[in-house]
Amino acid sequence: MFLFLIPVLMGLTVAAQTAVNSRLGKYTQTPFMASAISFSVGSLFLLVMMLVTRTSILIPLTTFTNNPWWLWIVGFTGAFGLTVNILLFPRLGSVQTAVLPIFGQIIAGVLVDQFGLFYSPVSKITLLKLLGLILVLLGMLAAVVLGNKNGSKTGTNQNGTQIFWQLLGIFAGLVIGFQTAINGRLGTVLHSPIKATFVAFLIGAIVLTIVTLLLGTPMRTRFHAINHGIKKGEWWILIGGICGSLYVFFAAWLVPLIGTGSVIVIALFGQLFFSAIIDQLGMFYSVKRSLNLFKVIGLVVMLVGIIIIRFIA
Repeated sequence: MFLFLIPVLMGLTVAAQTAVNSRLGKYTQTPFMASAISFSVGSLFLLVMMLVTRTSILIPLTTFTNNPWWLWIVGFTGAFGLTVNILLFPRLGSVQTAVLPIFGQIIAGVLVDQFGLFYSPVSKITLLKLLGLILVLLGMLAAVVLGNKNGSKTGTNQNGTQIFWQLLGIFAGLVIGFQTAINGRLGTVLHSPIKATFVAFLIGAIVLTIVTLLLGTPMRTRFHAINHGIKKGEWWILIGGICGSLYVFFAAWLVPLIGTGSVIVIALFGQLFFSAIIDQLGMFYSVKRSLNLFKVIGLVVMLVGIIIIRFIA
């Protein structure tokens, strides 16, 4: 039971990271630089954790030669998911940008568990699990779509091009879902979830920094703005990377124990639940959005679906 509560708290780290990085983006004026800083801070935090726990930073050459290539795409997948979200928002609006990747993640979790992909534990789907998944999806849609009455309109004409972006959003969710399983396997191979998480964040930091530089972002000016924000008391704009690293670390640790599907589905519930709290209280200078009946019903329906999937089926 305790292991199944941890992904709920993982959802808290995702909700907090999103709000914190959004505030950081106000100073960087580009999500690429904000995410690069987030990944870099996360890498530094994980490096300190490795030193404190006396975890070796080195990776033997045989680890690269004796394991599949896909172990080392961690970091690229996170950067890809971020980039797709940036591309989707102006084309599809905030609601679809949230729903489509989540839908893709749930599908990824089911596929990984059903077929034991990336050496994950096999957990065959049953009628009860299918019912639970349907409830999770219905609850998610109620909480995110119906619960967001003031959601942004796409501003894009309905045409064949929009279908492409919608499919891309679902694919991005699939990639992120598969990344969770890959991180779990990497943690097993390296005999350390901390080291696996560090590798993922270091690769992500390098990729996003390169993208930021290629875009010609005025780094000195933006860092000056960040420093001004910190002096105003907003020191917490730098903790997004720590939140993200904790999420990936616990995912790498839990996937081999309870399965990719369990981690993804329960963490998504936690993410939506704590996002609703952040909206309700206007935390991290976010816009206040009061809870309504649709959001409450959606979260309850999701919880029922999760209980069916994990404790009844």
